[in-house]
Amino acid sequence: MDGTIASKLLRLAGSLATHPEYIPRYLRDRAPARSSPLEIELPWISYAAIDFLEGYLKSDMTVYEYGSGGSTLFFASRVARVTSTEHDPLWYLRVRTKLQANSVTNVNLQLVECDLSQTPDFENSPYVQSLRDTEADVILIDGLENQSKYNRRPICFALAETQIKQGGIIILDDSWRYTHLRQKNSAVRVQVFESPGPARPGVTSTDVYFY
Repeated sequence: MDGTIASKLLRLAGSLATHPEYIPRYLRDRAPARSSPLEIELPWISYAAIDFLEGYLKSDMTVYEYGSGGSTLFFASRVARVTSTEHDPLWYLRVRTKLQANSVTNVNLQLVECDLSQTPDFENSPYVQSLRDTEADVILIDGLENQSKYNRRPICFALAETQIKQGGIIILDDSWRYTHLRQKNSAVRVQVFESPGPARPGVTSTDVYFY
């Protein structure tokens, strides 16, 4: 989340004081050997949202995700089918290698490269449109983002709202960047999960939209 180093530390301390159950997890997942969500096989989202998903996911569900990694393995072990779109060739290879090492067979990992420096029509790019004609019970919007202009995940979100199954959910990570979507959506309700998360230095928020 935005703010000075001092404000971020205060926010983290407050979150851990309110939810001390996160302290062992936070310390464990900050260890150098567990610095990558891909290695610990967890989504790079808030612990609060991960705990929600643990109780929500069912073995017959299908998941689509913008951005691959620890979330890909997390979902693959809990649902029937995962489709994951990745824009970074090197990260794609790392994730594919990890999936093969774990003998994961229910993931469609697809590389759809995207030039961040030239995206005047990002809405119609192959990356965004990779979701077109694909309905899913769960859609995770993570991955690709430009650190100077936070306008890409909302574009993915707009298409996701047309593809989510009735009764499904859209998960928007780093949602503190896109709080306007909490008022501008077609969801039945929105739930905000704010807490520390795996391999993160502080507190983040993950929004879940229910349809």
